[in-house]
Amino acid sequence: MAIQKCTWSAIFDDQSRVNLQGGYIITGTISALLGAWLNLALMLTNLRGDLSYRNFAFFTLISCLRRFVSLLAQFSVNETANMTCDFYGFWDKFLGVLEVECLTHACIERYVVAKYNTKGWPIQKNHYILYPCLCVLFALLYSSPPLFGFGKYGLDFSCQSCTLDMVLPVTWHRYVVISIFLLRSVKSTGFMVTMLIWARNLEAKYNDSAELLKEMRFTESIIVVTIVNLISWMPIALIRGWVVLSFLLSDDVQVKPSASAIQWAIWIHWASPAITTVAMFLTDKRAHKTMISICKAETMIEETKKKD
Repeated sequence: MAIQKCTWSAIFDDQSRVNLQGGYIITGTISALLGAWLNLALMLTNLRGDLSYRNFAFFTLISCLRRFVSLLAQFSVNETANMTCDFYGFWDKFLGVLEVECLTHACIERYVVAKYNTKGWPIQKNHYILYPCLCVLFALLYSSPPLFGFGKYGLDFSCQSCTLDMVLPVTWHRYVVISIFLLRSVKSTGFMVTMLIWARNLEAKYNDSAELLKEMRFTESIIVVTIVNLISWMPIALIRGWVVLSFLLSDDVQVKPSASAIQWAIWIHWASPAITTVAMFLTDKRAHKTMISICKAETMIEETKKKD
């Protein structure tokens, strides 16, 4: 099998690669531990019975799963064969788009709930099957074109994992790559912001019933989670956007991003599950209580084992 050359190999020296790998391990470990804590609270407690929390849990679960797959790729892909890069590139892209789409549909769900509540309509449970199905459909749609010859998967900035290649092809296929980039970033961000604004406008019409106030508080939590995730994703998205724009205008990147800029952008993005957990712990009272109860339950189990 042919060996794939990394376009970005000149950006990192040996020490920078060591620093990048160390940052992956630190942020990845913190994200895995805190993300697991939040996922346990969402899926193994009474919150699982709430359809809105269950829909949000799909986002937190995929977010953690993506970090695990990316970590595996770090140790499996390095100046590697095209077949392996295609395999990891597809899964990284699929899970990356799926993560964004899951948060997007968590925002859409907030608008739909607010719309149904203001109209006095009963919430449709089949919507909560439709949301994850649409997320998977869009993830397949945006990640699979390279499998059919439209664009390709390539080594990313670190030259240690694969994703959709940001080096635009010279043919008209470049516009497919640009469309994918815009659809998974600009389109999704626009939907998140619009849905949450519309949801808050509708919620302003709510009465003071306890059930509707609970819905408003959860919307506030989703707003905070959306903001912190968009901030976490923005640095690496801007760097990738700069690369795509540069290749569109001049078929080259005249000013390449520095190693430190890429490092911090990747680390912040990598840590987003941990940031989500902290945001939910601080802003959502129901999640806060269940997360605390999980800690207390583990403490009680440990004390019981010591007594035995």
